[in-house]
Amino acid sequence: MVQGKSLYHSAYGKTIDPTEAGRIISSICHGLAHAHEHGILHRDIKPANILLDPSVSPKIGDFGLARPVGDHESDSAFGTPGYTAPEVIHNPTAVDESTDIYAVGAILYELLTSKLPDSHYKPAATLVHCDPKFDQIIQKAMHPTPALRYRSAESMAEAIETITKRKKSSQAKLLQPSSKPK
Repeated sequence: MVQGKSLYHSAYGKTIDPTEAGRIISSICHGLAHAHEHGILHRDIKPANILLDPSVSPKIGDFGLARPVGDHESDSAFGTPGYTAPEVIHNPTAVDESTDIYAVGAILYELLTSKLPDSHYKPAATLVHCDPKFDQIIQKAMHPTPALRYRSAESMAEAIETITKRKKSSQAKLLQPSSKPK
């Protein structure tokens, strides 16, 4: 039981500061990596299934559709439109950890722009003020070919953390007093 609201109720229709969106998504990736390391695919990652505790720390919930990695049973249709990877419909035996990663890419785009990406991808950086490297992460996470996505949620988290750490470092430098002699 998590005290707080879902990411859906907290962020729907809003653009989230890129550094905060990166922090939330990175944390989701770490949680997914833990599930994947234990052989579990969530299969329905979406904002309504991400719970935010009072410190805005995300927790992955609703493992009702979860299955062991490699379990391709007859209920191959799962997920939520907008967050569901193409292989779920077109090639269910290709479903693996990257299928959950696809959904996380869609959530990152949604947090940055307040919209789900559509079939004609418009870079988030052209819609809102964010680092264009976020688009590289989103496009890799949501690549139509599962083998070309991040191979682990942990590697996606690391890519996001590289951007957010660089931004924090740049901001810290701006706030430091000048040491130039007058």
